[in-house]
Parts: sequence; structure tokens; C-alpha cells
Amino acid sequence: CSVCKSKHTVRNGVRQGKQLYMCKECHSQFRAGNTVSEDELWRSYQQEKQTIAELSSRFGISLATVKRRLHYIKCEWVQPPLSGGGFVHLDVTYWGRGFDVLLALDSATGLPL
Repeated sequence: CSVCKSKHTVRNGVRQGKQLYMCKECHSQFRAGNTVSEDELWRSYQQEKQTIAELSSRFGISLATVKRRLHYIKCEWVQPPLSGGGFVHLDVTYWGRGFDVLLALDSATGLPL
């Protein structure tokens, strides 16, 4: 199960020609198939500099799914506490129109701000 990671699943019908499964632990319903981890998706996007279209074709998921999953990953990031005074190193990367990432590092600890 992609929700609770349980191995106790049963077949639960067919929808649009695709086999559905149900988890006996959390009762969530899902399709078997290509599931990409959020870590792998984010690493491919951030470090390998792949576009959303490239990620879509690589992992066999729709553009909307790639965008939604990247948005959820972005929303889960938590800023670590600041150390006080000191210097900050800034770097910005632009990915297309209207989307960029600004990275700020605390020079004392090397941690992102």
C-alpha cells in the first residue's frame, strides 16, 4: 500500500480497464503500477535538472501528477532555526518563466535557511 506501506492488499475490481487494489489495513484504494518515490522525483528535478515534461515521460506519470507531487514536496520543507548573527550565502536558480528557487545558506553552520 502506498499510504501505510502494508503488504496486505486484495484485488478490488477494475476501473477504466485498470485493476484496482484495496489495502486491508487502512482501506485505501489504489492502482498497481508505476509509483515513484518523492525522494527520487525531487532528486531528478533538483539535482539532475530535468523538466516537468522529462519527469513525466521518464516515470510514466502525467504532467499534472508531476506538478502536484512536486508542490507537495515543496510544502513539506521546514525552515531550521536561525543561529543569530553572521553571514548568509545566497544563490538563485531560474527554471522557466515565473519559477525560481532562492537558496540561502548560513555560513556558520552550512545549513539552508
